[in-house]
Amino acid sequence: MALGTELAVQNIELETFVTKIADLQQHFNKLQTRLDRDGNKKKVSNQTARGGQQRAPFWVPTRVQGGAGIQQFAADTSTTVASWPRGTASQFVSFAASPVRLINVCEISNLAVEATSDKETGLVKYDREEMEKTLLSFENGRESLLNSDGTGTIDVIPSTATISSGSGGGGNGSATYSYISGLPNAARFVDQQTIQVIQANGTPRVGTPTISYIDPVALTLWFSTVLPTSTQATDLLVVLGAAGTAGSSIYGKNYWINNSATGTRAGVIISNYPGRFQTPIINFGGSGSLVNSTAQRVESIRMRALGDEYDANEKSFWYTNPVQGVALADEFYNAGHTRLDEGGNKEVPDVARRNMQPTWAGREVVYSSTADNSRMDLFVPEDWWKGELFETRLHNWTPGVTVAPVPTNDGTGTTTYFDSTMFAYECGENYICANSKKQFSLQGLPVPANS
Repeated sequence: MALGTELAVQNIELETFVTKIADLQQHFNKLQTRLDRDGNKKKVSNQTARGGQQRAPFWVPTRVQGGAGIQQFAADTSTTVASWPRGTASQFVSFAASPVRLINVCEISNLAVEATSDKETGLVKYDREEMEKTLLSFENGRESLLNSDGTGTIDVIPSTATISSGSGGGGNGSATYSYISGLPNAARFVDQQTIQVIQANGTPRVGTPTISYIDPVALTLWFSTVLPTSTQATDLLVVLGAAGTAGSSIYGKNYWINNSATGTRAGVIISNYPGRFQTPIINFGGSGSLVNSTAQRVESIRMRALGDEYDANEKSFWYTNPVQGVALADEFYNAGHTRLDEGGNKEVPDVARRNMQPTWAGREVVYSSTADNSRMDLFVPEDWWKGELFETRLHNWTPGVTVAPVPTNDGTGTTTYFDSTMFAYECGENYICANSKKQFSLQGLPVPANS
C-alpha cells in the first residue's frame, strides 16, 4: 500500500514546466450514469424488522403467474343447470435486497499538502487534487460491481491467461514483478486495489494481493505483492469484503440479465417459476457475426416473450464493450458502402470511419471498456430500481468532519498521531431488475483480433 507522502508529490513541486498534470489512470462509469438517469431510485434503510424477523428493506414486487384460464362451459339442458368451477387468480412474488456499503480511503501526509499549498510551490493543491481523483477511482470501483454477477467477482482468470508471481515490488517508481495478463475485464480494477483470490469451489486462497497498476490495453494487472500460492485459471478475483458467493455483493448486470433456470435471485427460487425470470438470449458460441437480420431475430424472440406488452418504441439501449463496436463496423465495410464520387476526383476516398456507430437495430449503443467483451446487453431502464441507503459522499468521521488525523495505535503509549490525514468516500446501494425477461442478451460474440 502506497500512502500519499511528500515523496509522492516531489515531481509536482517547485520546478514546474507545464500547467496541467496528465492523469494516467483511466476512469469508467458509463452504466451507473445511465441507470441513475433513466432508471428508478428509492431511498431505503439499512435493515428492517417485521413480526420479530429481520428483513431486507428494499422490495420490488412482480406478477409471476396469471390466473383465470379460459375453458368451454356447458349450456343448460332441460333437466340440468351448469355449475361454475372454482376460480384462480394472479400470483405475486417480491425480490428483496439490502444495500451494500462500498468505501475507499485516501491518506496523504501533511508535508505533502503543505509542499503544494499554493501556486508558487506546486502545480495543484495535492489535497484538493486527491479529493477529485479518489472520487473518480471510487466510481470506477462501483462500476465494476454493477457489471458483475452479485458475487463480488470482478473477473475470472481464463485458461489463456499468463500468471507470474514474483517477489513483489511495486514501490513508487520501482518495478513490479507479479502480474496476471490476459484478463478480459482488467479495466474493472483500480490502481492500489487489494483483492481476494477465491477458487472456483468457493475456497479462498491465502493472501490478499495488492494491485499496483492496471493496463486495460494489455489486459494486465501488475501487483506490488506476491500472488497467493497456486493461483490458477478459473480462480475468481473478488472485491475485498465480499464472499464470492451469489448474493454477497451488489446485484449487478450479470445477476439480472441471466438465462439461468436455477438458483435463488434476490430471495426468489427461480426454478419454482419456470421461464418467468430468464432473460432471452442468443448465444453465438464464439463464432459467426452480428448481421443485419440479427435485429429481427432479437425482436421476434422478444415478441414471443412479452406478448402484447412488447413495445417497439420503449426507451432502451444496448450496452457493450467497444470491441463489439469494431465487430459492428464490419457490416459497414464488408458490404462495401462506398461511392465513387466521394473524396473528389483526385483523391482516394477515405472510407475509414473513425467513430463507433451510435445505434444498432434502432437503439442507442452505450460503449464501456468495463462491459463484457463478448456480450451485448439490452437494458430497459424503467425495469431497474436502485435502492439507495445514501448516495456517494465523503465519510463523516465525527459530525461535520470529513478529513481526520490518523492515530498511530501502536500500543507503546509514546506516540499519538501520524503526520498525515485521511478521508474516505462511501455509498450504500443495491439494484433490482423487476423484469429480467424484458431485457435481452447477445452472448458468446466473437472478439475481433487486436481490438
